[in-house]
Amino acid sequence: MNPLIDRLRAYDPGGIRVRLAAQVVVTMTAAMAAEWLLVQARHDPVPVVALMLGAVVALCGVFAAPMFDTPRQQALNLALIPIPALGGIALGLALAPHQFWGFGAVIVVLTAGAYLRRFGPRGFFGGVFAFNGTFFGLFLYGVITLGSLGWVTVEVVLAVAVTVALQLTAFRIRNDRTLARLRRSFGARSRAVAAVALALTEAPAPRRRARLVRLLRRRTLAFNEAALMADAYLERPGALPAGASPGIVHQRLFDLELAVTNLARFAVTLADADLPPKLRELVREGLAAVGELDADRADAAGRLVLQELPDGPARIVAHRFGGCLRAVAEALYGLRGGLGRDEPEVEFVAAAELAGGFLPGSAGVSQTASEEPQIARRIGRSGLPPNVRIAGQMAVAATAALVLGYTVDHRRWYWAVVAAFVTFMGAHNAGEQLRKGSLRVIGTVAGVLIGALLAHAIGPHVYAALAVILAALFLGLYLMRSSYAWFVIAITIAVSQLYVELGEYSEDLLLLRLGETALGAAVALLTVLVVMPLRTGRVVRVATREYLTTLDGVVAATQQQLLGTGSDLRAAVRRLDAAYQALMATLSVLGVPLLPAPSARILFSNSLSASRNYARNLLTDAAGSVTLDAAQAEALGLAAGTLRASIEELITRLRGQEPGPYVRSASRFATLGAGLHLPETAPPVLALRDLQLIDGSLAVIAEQLGLTVAALDQAHT
Repeated sequence: MNPLIDRLRAYDPGGIRVRLAAQVVVTMTAAMAAEWLLVQARHDPVPVVALMLGAVVALCGVFAAPMFDTPRQQALNLALIPIPALGGIALGLALAPHQFWGFGAVIVVLTAGAYLRRFGPRGFFGGVFAFNGTFFGLFLYGVITLGSLGWVTVEVVLAVAVTVALQLTAFRIRNDRTLARLRRSFGARSRAVAAVALALTEAPAPRRRARLVRLLRRRTLAFNEAALMADAYLERPGALPAGASPGIVHQRLFDLELAVTNLARFAVTLADADLPPKLRELVREGLAAVGELDADRADAAGRLVLQELPDGPARIVAHRFGGCLRAVAEALYGLRGGLGRDEPEVEFVAAAELAGGFLPGSAGVSQTASEEPQIARRIGRSGLPPNVRIAGQMAVAATAALVLGYTVDHRRWYWAVVAAFVTFMGAHNAGEQLRKGSLRVIGTVAGVLIGALLAHAIGPHVYAALAVILAALFLGLYLMRSSYAWFVIAITIAVSQLYVELGEYSEDLLLLRLGETALGAAVALLTVLVVMPLRTGRVVRVATREYLTTLDGVVAATQQQLLGTGSDLRAAVRRLDAAYQALMATLSVLGVPLLPAPSARILFSNSLSASRNYARNLLTDAAGSVTLDAAQAEALGLAAGTLRASIEELITRLRGQEPGPYVRSASRFATLGAGLHLPETAPPVLALRDLQLIDGSLAVIAEQLGLTVAALDQAHT
């Protein structure tokens, strides 16, 4: 495997980023070429209008397409683009002579577009095209008139036709190909996890070890992301060959992801343990085999590890490590087999839905946080649907940005409005909006510098400028999910080249763009903090609460599994993964706003991560058969009931209500485990140990949230 290709696959799950970037560049180029042929045929004295319309329609159309699942839905919805776009252009042209009303139209269209988000992707992009159309009408007044709206309609329809044609041909949705690419990315990310774990076994220096541990955490989270994305595609028509079972493929992908992730965690512990040289070499051999996805070597190493178990504290971890190596081999054998064609069908429902091909991040928990009533200064305050909240914020921000931007410069005021507008695009709460606004300013600064250098280097050479614009857009879109600043840099470079070709370029103009952008972003950031704010701390509370609710479901399913009454523990754990991804997406914005001290934030995040790891262990550890007598079943019920009641107290605290104490349940699980009289490495004993560890990690979270943590005797139970 070529290391560079493997890294690119790991960076871009399913090739979705590179495909989007390529589609934008190809579609924009094709649309502008079609518009150029049109203006040449009609001898248009101002061809730049058609070229700009074609480029903008193509760009927005490509972004809109992934929001719809099937080619038919994409074609139908993209075909509707001319309605809001031309309506906006007509409105802008009609009101342009009356500046006050023209400005008012911009604000009304922006506000209405934000409100239309309640109708899903169609409403969202309808609002975007209506704003773009209104802006074009105002911006191009004098160059075009209402009388030339017929040709403008032809130009918009032509750009839409090119966009739809390419979407249905060269970039047609092929769920089977996307899933195949996702599986290759899944493999690349598994190898990336194994590589870091292997590096940790080399006894690195303390500072390097700390960096590797942080890197391992990021890579295992990314590995889980790829698994959830693959799960979502398994349900789509045509993703798997005829006769293949989505449920079986899901099980094997999940088993492989779980085993590799656990191997990496256990390797961190074993790296610090006092192991015999032979066992330490077997650990390294096993990780190397997993890094190459070599099932035979992994299985052989796992068997040997289980034969060489040490005495002492490392015995259980070494036993788990060997079992995980064999689980990796079993999952790989299964994935290379018949994909469940000759096996009984397994019910399967994906735990996460995708948005534009990716996990939705904090969108769901932000919506819940926005809609729920809040308690502010002991006065009840009703929640607001996200579209209503954003519409109100947009109205305030757009008005202030327009007024201030116009005060700075009568011609380029729109840069401030656009900066305010995009702050609300794809950002779901105040923290994300703050980050996006800040990155827009940072990206503009870098883009101004790079754009100025390229403008002087290239000069008025049309084809070279066009190549720079397309290359910048490709790289900006490809890197955008890593940081929005990359896309802003690309757009600023493109604007610089455009103004060179129009004969309007100057460093002062780029600095004006920077100033207007900073002004618009600052207005938007102030607005989201003051006007109907959805603060990140509140979203974190909701995300943590939903995570704990799914964790409670895992505990309940584990109890049923140990009692032999049947449960869908696998589905419960996968729902926990999806909730954890949403929680991490929220925490990634500004750390943990619940807790002011950095050390407390780290402890909070680590405890959440630990509770999830122990819960995922249950999927394997609770699978062993055990028969509990009536007294043991009652003891399990009491222990699980205590843990679940304590989880409920945490949830109560996160709802803003007064909780009772967090009562520890670990001693009950420990007593029950000792009474089973089974080896310490027997699956049921390990499952009870996992539940003890979950209780321990949640007790730390309870302390961080200000709950009283009480032992059983202190709670009088």
